[in-house]
Amino acid sequence: MKIAVTGGTGFVGQAFLSEWSRQAPPSEVRIVSRYPPPRPLPSFARWFPGNVTDRTSLVPAMEGADAVLHLTGVLAETKTQSYEGIHVAGTQNVLDAARSAHVSRMVYLSAIGASPAARSRYHRTKAAAEEILKSSGLDVTIFRPSVVFGRGDKFLNLFAGMGKNLHLLPLIGNGRSRVHPVWVGDLVQAVLSSLPRPDTFGRTFQTGGSRIYTYRELMEVLKRSLRFSAVILPQPEAFLRLVAGLQEALLPVPFLTREMVTMAMEDNIAMPNDLVTEFKMSPYPVEAYLEAEFSSGQK
Repeated sequence: MKIAVTGGTGFVGQAFLSEWSRQAPPSEVRIVSRYPPPRPLPSFARWFPGNVTDRTSLVPAMEGADAVLHLTGVLAETKTQSYEGIHVAGTQNVLDAARSAHVSRMVYLSAIGASPAARSRYHRTKAAAEEILKSSGLDVTIFRPSVVFGRGDKFLNLFAGMGKNLHLLPLIGNGRSRVHPVWVGDLVQAVLSSLPRPDTFGRTFQTGGSRIYTYRELMEVLKRSLRFSAVILPQPEAFLRLVAGLQEALLPVPFLTREMVTMAMEDNIAMPNDLVTEFKMSPYPVEAYLEAEFSSGQK
């Protein structure tokens, strides 16, 4: 099997490569990204320069492929990357390139909360991308994960660094919003197991981890698992929106945006958790990951 992967140099894309390196890999994996991979690729993988905003750049990677993993997405908009441009127009370009190359199988990484009626544009554009693929006539499977954690993530690792180095763990609002963190390795396993299964065609799967946390509970888990002292400090939503707006105006890639604040104020949980109900997996707990990763540096 030959698989083309958009966004293959990102956090989730790299987890796919790691998993393929541990098991029998496909005959070829084609990594599609704007820039070369930061590290040498394994022998079964090749890099294809491509940008989801340019359909013609995607076609060479799609030709002769058996399936496409469409992982490209942006959490923070920049002056050159918008949600509409990447999630909506970009997905249409990926679909058109796949069609022109006669690829019929596609898996798309969306997000829990994707809905035309969502408060955030991030989730509205994810929903628009889903609709494009659902109406395509291709054999499409959609995964909606909650927040994904693992080595190199910009979620748990960010908070762990702030807690250990600054002794501060900020909360957006009162910290009562709920989240369902899923380990990237579990997400990858579910996606890979779905690829050859016709019973997953045309379906959408919500994936969460072993436990649902409020953000405050998750910060307490970080403190206990990593054994550091830090002040958990609630931040008023209005203040964070002001800070986020300044970052959007001043920074090339803001690490906090108003869209992120909006999303963090809402629950983000898999109900039901298809990782368990459909894929019969036992999700890797956050606590076990933190203790293994940060105590030994390996997982």
